[in-house]
Amino acid sequence: MEFGEVIPGAAYRKRDAVYAVIWDGEKEKVAIMVQNGRGFLPGGGMKETEEQKLCLMRECVEETGFRINIERYIGNAKQYFQSRQNEYIMNNGYFYACCFGEYVKPPVEVDHELVWMNLDEAKRILFHESYFWAVKTAMTREK
Repeated sequence: MEFGEVIPGAAYRKRDAVYAVIWDGEKEKVAIMVQNGRGFLPGGGMKETEEQKLCLMRECVEETGFRINIERYIGNAKQYFQSRQNEYIMNNGYFYACCFGEYVKPPVEVDHELVWMNLDEAKRILFHESYFWAVKTAMTREK
């Protein structure tokens, strides 16, 4: 899947990243990280030699304070966008359905707030179309 506008002639930097779609117990709300009024899925950029699942586990503890249990792979989506620094980025995102495990420590990234949102709320706040695609895809496969 591909999302965003590809600008002809623009040089896009590839950013490999991995994200978690985490539903509440009733499968009615999804975990969204809110930062500066924008919504993101828990997760983030992979270090050069980092494996997807290890990166996802590290990022989730850093952002939420919780360990996660990875249940299944949802899919891959590329999101083309221009950053606030005017850099063209192709976010190569890998998405996994997960659930929270034990709370292990306070989040490192204190400017990220974990908020549970229903599908309509998530659609309004999620920063990238690829995030919402992953949420909807995970939800469809749950039923």
